[in-house]
Amino acid sequence: MRALLTLASWLPLMACTAGPGETPTPDPIAMQTRIARELANIPTAAPAPGRTPLASPTPAPVQSPATVAPLTPTTAPSQQSLQAAGEYTVQPGDTLSSIAVKFGTSIAAIQLLNGLGDTQVVRSGQVLKLPTDKLHPEESPWWFIYTVQPGETLSAVATKFRVPLADLLRVNEVTNPGLVRAGQRLIIPAKGPRAG
Repeated sequence: MRALLTLASWLPLMACTAGPGETPTPDPIAMQTRIARELANIPTAAPAPGRTPLASPTPAPVQSPATVAPLTPTTAPSQQSLQAAGEYTVQPGDTLSSIAVKFGTSIAAIQLLNGLGDTQVVRSGQVLKLPTDKLHPEESPWWFIYTVQPGETLSAVATKFRVPLADLLRVNEVTNPGLVRAGQRLIIPAKGPRAG
């Protein structure tokens, strides 16, 4: 609790030059200066035994709108570091999933490495880069890329593809599910081939 200023500490503020028979009036500048000095010298109370003193809150730095990074359609940072181990020429009858199974990778990894977006269509004679590493330790050949549609939530996407929401969040390294945006690409951690 801050101590109250005593009447004695206020008396000097009332003193100012006044002629004989005139009533002294306080000088506002002198009064403000004195109050500021008094408040600066008020000791703070010591914390009670066993209690931690409260720290003065430090305001968080405010970013101007120009310095805030815009949300863009991306995938998790670990998915952007894929490198090619080699190339494969698509053969008649090949599908993206059959290529993923054949080379021990995932549809998603091939899509990302080759800039295919969320398409799973390949044509005979097309040359595809094959990834060196896995996207995630739990990666399966059936994982694929999906682009979020307007109005969709992560929960709706998880339900649509019958994958646990927790898996969707973990694989895509999403910490705030409310920040999903239309156009954002997600890895769908499917457990098996898609029906239809």
